Amino acid sequence: MELTDIASKQEWTRFEKELFDRFHINCTVYNNAGVGITGKPNWCNRLCPKIKSNEASLSAICAPGNQNFMAQARKTQRSVIGECDAGLVKVAVPICINGEFLGTAGGCGLLPEGGEVETFLIEKTTGLSEEEIAHLTRDLGFMAEEKAVEMADFIQARIAEYIDGYLGTVAA
Repeated sequence: MELTDIASKQEWTRFEKELFDRFHINCTVYNNAGVGITGKPNWCNRLCPKIKSNEASLSAICAPGNQNFMAQARKTQRSVIGECDAGLVKVAVPICINGEFLGTAGGCGLLPEGGEVETFLIEKTTGLSEEEIAHLTRDLGFMAEEKAVEMADFIQARIAEYIDGYLGTVAA
């Protein structure tokens, strides 16, 4: 079973945009292999596109974070909230039907309250200078723990709607 069995790629794209508009965070729906299914990023900052466009930083920061959060979500079948290696908030909500893990929906890209960007790692993996990183992050937004929980709950409720709709069509 694939995520596009539950909702079309266009519906997942609208969902990602809705999450971005509501929570102002980079939002992606990933399949069970960890690949974004829409290919349409919504950037909440100027740093993340620089990290993701660089193979070294993508491999050192984004990919391991996504794999780790996805593994936790798969194992527990519960939402995972924490920080990526760049020091930014990351939320991953599992998408499961009858115990089958299909992927995650969530977001990343804001600082936790009181948090700091992991400048050293970003500098080493992207080749950007400390000054360039400071410029890219000067207007970086924050996300409180309560807002991250609210986001995870919202995603869970919406995923449940998609799954209920899918199961209703299968049963008919």
